[in-house]
Amino acid sequence: MAALQATLARLAAKYPPRPQVAPAPTPAPINPAATAARHALARAHSAMFDARAAKYALRDDYRPQAGRFAQLRAAIIRCREAQAAYKAAAAAFHASPAGAALQAARAKYPRF
Repeated sequence: MAALQATLARLAAKYPPRPQVAPAPTPAPINPAATAARHALARAHSAMFDARAAKYALRDDYRPQAGRFAQLRAAIIRCREAQAAYKAAAAAFHASPAGAALQAARAKYPRF
């Protein structure tokens, strides 16, 4: 047992203990309003892309049906409504604390 203790003492002298790392700080609490604004922005973004894809899908459709131009007009109107909804959701997000934090983070880095 004494030989083991001596070997451990030599190893401890040879390899000092690592410095203690401070524990990671606790994350900031999640703001439900900021999360709701982020989700609304994501939903509006998805709806806008879907409406735009539907509009572009009708661009190459040359069926000789009577309601083709009505379909095109409806797709264009849906796309404009989705763009307006996205613009409103983006304005609400940028007015929220999460949007202000995003702008502050962006201000740290130069734009190309």
